[in-house]
Amino acid sequence: MAGNREDLIRSLAGVMGMSGEAKKKDSHFDPSTGTLYCGSKVFSQNDIAEAKKFCETNMKKMADIGDNAAMYYEIAASAVELLEQDSVKNGGKVVVKDM
Repeated sequence: MAGNREDLIRSLAGVMGMSGEAKKKDSHFDPSTGTLYCGSKVFSQNDIAEAKKFCETNMKKMADIGDNAAMYYEIAASAVELLEQDSVKNGGKVVVKDM
């Protein structure tokens, strides 16, 4: 029981910014700069283009193997594409909340 209490106190302190850890920020895409903000990480337009290229290249390689890897690469590339498109449509207001 004492362990649960300590965990609860640490969690509450963290949420209030008292644990020394920064509160986790929502992720979002800024269409004006092409920048993707993922919590504390920032990915430039070039990073995003390279990631999509990586996914598309590996998707083609994995298609011949016949497992789910090609599908996972396709999902990742499509998700980035949709995030970019939705952000542009909504004036950069698309926010991805971490669960």
